[in-house]
Amino acid sequence: MSDNWDRFPSNIKEMSGRITRQAFNFNYHRFEVWQAGACIYSGNSNGQIVAKVDSDILNVTIDDAMINNHIKKQFSFGEISTNGDRIMWSKDIFNTTNKIERNNPDISSLFYKHGVLTKVTYTIHDPNTLVEFYS
Repeated sequence: MSDNWDRFPSNIKEMSGRITRQAFNFNYHRFEVWQAGACIYSGNSNGQIVAKVDSDILNVTIDDAMINNHIKKQFSFGEISTNGDRIMWSKDIFNTTNKIERNNPDISSLFYKHGVLTKVTYTIHDPNTLVEFYS
């Protein structure tokens, strides 16, 4: 399945040049929460991720009672990268500040197929969690 994702050049934290920042609305129908390699919670939902760009910062809102016990409702990212099959938004990709907050995503990966956003994931370090959203 991963070989069907669109491909992007490696450009971590824009070291190889500026990356276009784009707002998006992502309507998801399914989500999964992973910890220690196991899916601990999943469900179907007609939720939406709303991501707006303001002054190069991506501000994200996920207001869904089904998932908000595992991920904050609002958070933001200031760094953008591309790498292989994803566009990544991050707070501190090289972990220079060592700042983490419970249920607050540190990295987001956006996966596209033929230019259409089809999967969004959030990596959270406290607790060590991966939250995946599927269209």
